[in-house]
This record gives sequence, C-alpha cells and structure tokens, in this order.
Amino acid sequence: MTSELTNRQIGDLLERHGKLLEVSGVNPFRTRAFIRAAEVVKSRDEPLALAAKEGRLRAIPAVGAGIAEAIMEILTSGAFTAHDELTARLPESLLELTSIPGIGAKTALKLFEATGLDSIAAVEAALETGAIASTKSLGPRTEATLREGIATLRRRSGRTPLGVALPIARAFEHAFQRSRPADRISIAGSVRRWAITVDDLDFLVASETPEATIVAVAALPSVLSMQRTGHSDVILKLDSGLNADIRVVAPDAWGSELIRATGNALHVSRLGPMDDPAVTEEGVYAAHGLPWIPPELRSGGEEFDRWRDISSLITSVSMNGEFHAHTTWSDGSASVREMARAAADRGYRFLGITDHSHGLGVAGGLDVERLTSQRAELEKANNLDGVRLLAGAEVEVHRDGSLDYDDDTLSRLDVVVASLHTGLRQPRAELTTRLIQVLENPNVDIIAHPSGRLIERREGGDFDWDVVFATAAKTGTALEINADPARLDLDPELARRACEMCCLITINCDAHHAGVFAVMEYGIAMARRAWLKPEQVLN
Repeated sequence: MTSELTNRQIGDLLERHGKLLEVSGVNPFRTRAFIRAAEVVKSRDEPLALAAKEGRLRAIPAVGAGIAEAIMEILTSGAFTAHDELTARLPESLLELTSIPGIGAKTALKLFEATGLDSIAAVEAALETGAIASTKSLGPRTEATLREGIATLRRRSGRTPLGVALPIARAFEHAFQRSRPADRISIAGSVRRWAITVDDLDFLVASETPEATIVAVAALPSVLSMQRTGHSDVILKLDSGLNADIRVVAPDAWGSELIRATGNALHVSRLGPMDDPAVTEEGVYAAHGLPWIPPELRSGGEEFDRWRDISSLITSVSMNGEFHAHTTWSDGSASVREMARAAADRGYRFLGITDHSHGLGVAGGLDVERLTSQRAELEKANNLDGVRLLAGAEVEVHRDGSLDYDDDTLSRLDVVVASLHTGLRQPRAELTTRLIQVLENPNVDIIAHPSGRLIERREGGDFDWDVVFATAAKTGTALEINADPARLDLDPELARRACEMCCLITINCDAHHAGVFAVMEYGIAMARRAWLKPEQVLN
C-alpha cells in the first residue's frame, strides 16, 4: 500500500470524484455519498491505511462498500478505476467552472459539451471573443452570468474558510501530540479566535527540548517542507496547501506566549504589558484584574468593558434541540429514526425534521402528498428516543416571495423554515421586499441562513438589514445562525445587530446526516462573538 498518502489527500480525491460525478449528471445520491465520505475521511485522525490493513474501512461512517473499494485502490495505486474512467470523459478542470458563482454542474457540462471550454482561463478567453454569446445553446444570458460570476471570484479574499482550516489544524495538533506526548501544543492565531476566514495556521508548542521538537515537527506526514524563521520558530508547508507557523517556547512561558500567539494584535495591545513569563493565560488576565477572556472574544474591542457578561454568554450546554434538519426524505443520508437517535446522543429534547419542499428540485424536495406521508413516519418515531420530533419543512421562497406550500399546508406543520436559495442577485429593494413578504406570513417561524452566502464561494444577498430586522422583531420570526461551516449565516455582526433590534435568533446545524450535529460548535462560537445569551436564542 502507498501508506504515505494522507487522509486529506485520499479525501480530496474522493471529493473531486463526487463533484465530477455531479457534473456528469449521475444520480445525486451517489454524488453526495462520495462528498460526505470525503468529509469524514479528511477529518479522521487515524490513518486510513491502518483501518484498511485491519479490515475496518466499512466501520468508518459514510464509507459504504463501493467507497471502501475505491479507498483500497487509492491506497494501493494512488488512483481508482472509476475516477480514471470518469476523467477520460470529463476533465477534472471542469470543477473550476463550478466554482464560478451562478454556474452549477449542469451549466458547466453544457459549456464543455457546446464549446469544449473546461477551465476559467478558457472561459475568460472565450468571453473576450464573444464565442459564448454566439453559441446557440448558451447565448448572451450565459455570457452575462459568467462575466458577473468571474468578477465575483476576483473580489474574493483568497483566505481559507474556518470550516476548512479548523479540521486541518486539529488533525495536525493530534498528529503532533502522538509524536511528542511530553510536549504541549495549542492551536493559536485566527483559527483559535474562530475567525470566519484565515490566512494560515498558527500553533504554540511548549517543550523542554525545542530542537528535538522541531525535528519531530518536520517528520510529520502532513508536512511537505519546513523553513526556520527564528531560533525556535518555523513555517511549514502542509499537504493541505496551507502554511503553518510554529513557535516553540519554554513551558513556564506558556500562558503569556499563548495570548500573544492567539492575538489579535489590538487585544494584546489593550491588555497591556506581559513582562514576566506566565504559565497560564488565566494568570496573565488575573494580573490585569480580568477574568480569562475566551479567544473568540479577543477582538480588542468591548471585551475589556463587558467582561462581566462573559460568564452569561451562550454555550453548547444551553442548547435543548434544533429546528432545522434533513433526512432521506429529501437530500439527507439518514432516516428519521437515525436523526432522532443522534439528537438524543447530544442530549437534545426536540428536533425539527424540515426536509426540503418540492421547489428545490435538486434536493429531491417533498410535494404535499409526500409531506403527508412523512408525517406518519414522524408520528411513529416520535419520543421513541426521548426526543420530540417536530413535523416541519424547509420551504422554498420563490422569486416573487411566494412559498412552495399553501397557507393551509403550512398551518398544519409544527415548524416552518423558509429559505431563499435562488434569486439572491436581485436588486436590494426587490430582494428585501421578497423577504419581508415571507416574514409577514404568520405561518413562517424561521428564516434559514438569511443572507444566503457560502463563504468564499457565493456572496450573500444585498438586503436592507435594518428593514429586515425591524420586520422580524415585529412578527416574532426567528433568524437563523446556520452552523454549517460553509455558511455561518447570520455572521456575528449581523446577528448582533439583529439582537440589538430585539430579534429572536435560532442556531441550527442544517444537518443532512447524523454526524453534522457536531458542527454546532461553529454556530455557538458565532453567537458568542455576537455576545448572545441563552435567552436570546430560541432553542
């Protein structure tokens, strides 16, 4: 076996295969199976080669027979037959096209089949010549979408989303700890502060033997190269493509150096001098007459004025359930009962089952007849695991502000979550009016991922947030902090503004399989950054 392949490299290949399957137009469940398996593989601490050697691949969540076979091939040869056959028909560079906002898998395939264009560079060249607009099956509308989408790409920060960076950082931390159990390591920098996007990774290590520690760091499987930048400082190039800054310090300076390594710079400056080394962060803060300030609040702003509020902020212990989750009835991969059991494992008392309505065709949404059939299954599973199941739906908002289901259908649901997945590029006035219409529907309980953004992939809608928040406060409609690391929407600043205008907030994982409930920690971190307390959060 090519055991030098890391879990991330294997997961990346599975993910590319899944996304290319989507472009090819195969069954969407097969596509999602590979993408979910890739997520699990990349976040897994134990090397896949060991699980394969011991015959335990099928025991890994989301790894079925076909994917286990693919992993075995990858471990043996670095590739797998199904992917080779797929890339013989469709180049992997087509995945570049799907990164363009407004260009989905179907349009990417259409572009390739009609023009042979298979990369952003090729599309940009074709835009210059007018070849796309003059192609009958594409035309001026596709050209305009491509121009706007590529312009949006160019405006992106190029930073790494927290949901990508944090699992990589944790995997590195765990690998180091196995290699050097006597040393102490902590994630630091913007990842430790739960910044939504980051430039690179930062770690602090306490060691009695710094040279031996640096040698061990260089030998970790995920490290491609190392550059020394100081006596005990190095920069690593990781196989994920991220850089990592490592600082090795004496154990008796751990606390003061961890504060410096975590930042931000304004927080460290406002905190004041740390002339003497300190073993703990708590000791440093106590010397300045302060309690320990959690990293997510270290902005250099009001944490020094509102420190008395810190102990009353929301934590994961505050959460009694969630209102927004999916099952195999739409685009989820777990049954109603499996989701209920996972909720029970988290100590939840209730769970909203809110599969998509029929308007979001790509998600296999439910029409009214299927929604009624699902209700029977929910009633059968209700309270079997000590979790009350709420019969609900994630209802698609049309471009004119109308909803997928009529008011009579909506009124019979326990919880209605309304979502805008399309039309997010409408002008501000039109987009805001559309959302206000939804907020004023008395049957709508929650607006999911309100801005519609996907971090570093799709900009949120240009809403007039003051009008939105004022209306939500008046109607009592809750606004969601979607804990999916790809969304984190509402973001902390908008969530804070919403609460200042007396809006209710709910935090949901938007879980599509049982393991996704674990991302609640992202939602809690965003809520804490917004200084939210439990009484401001619906669940």
